[in-house]
Amino acid sequence: MDKRKEEIIEAAIRRFSHYGFAKTTMNEIAEDLKITKANLYYYYPDKTALIKDVICSISHELISAEEKMIAAYDGDFLGTLFAILKFRAEHMRKHYMLYINENLDWLKGLELSEVIKQVYTKDLDLMKLLVQKAVEDGSLKLDNIEESCAIFGDIIRGLTLTYTIEDILCKIPKPGKCR
Repeated sequence: MDKRKEEIIEAAIRRFSHYGFAKTTMNEIAEDLKITKANLYYYYPDKTALIKDVICSISHELISAEEKMIAAYDGDFLGTLFAILKFRAEHMRKHYMLYINENLDWLKGLELSEVIKQVYTKDLDLMKLLVQKAVEDGSLKLDNIEESCAIFGDIIRGLTLTYTIEDILCKIPKPGKCR
């Protein structure tokens, strides 16, 4: 990715994380970067395109970290699984403001279903890879890897939703608080 686009995405993540999607303007992002608004629009024709790249960047960060953890698998299935879950929790807290209700409502019309589907598919593929490694080395015994991974994916998505709702109710997402 172009270095300038990466800088724009990082500035947008900081801005969106603090103020939300709806309350952030392209002009503010340009000001943060000390570039003209026209220069920002050269890279991103509108805020929707920028938001899509922000979501892709955050998702790529998550997937890349998980890929490294799975590549480093050393026969400790539970240790690797817990490391992935811990990283996911930290990642969620880091980008918490991007998940809050105001932003989720704002995203409804952005046609992100394909991006979300790709991330979910990649996530399931990574889980299958970890489970296959564990089955091959005898750490885990499963009759149906596909079905088990799909169920695990649904559980993780459910936990994410549950904790996001609970964090919104508690106002501050802190580990061990409010639960």
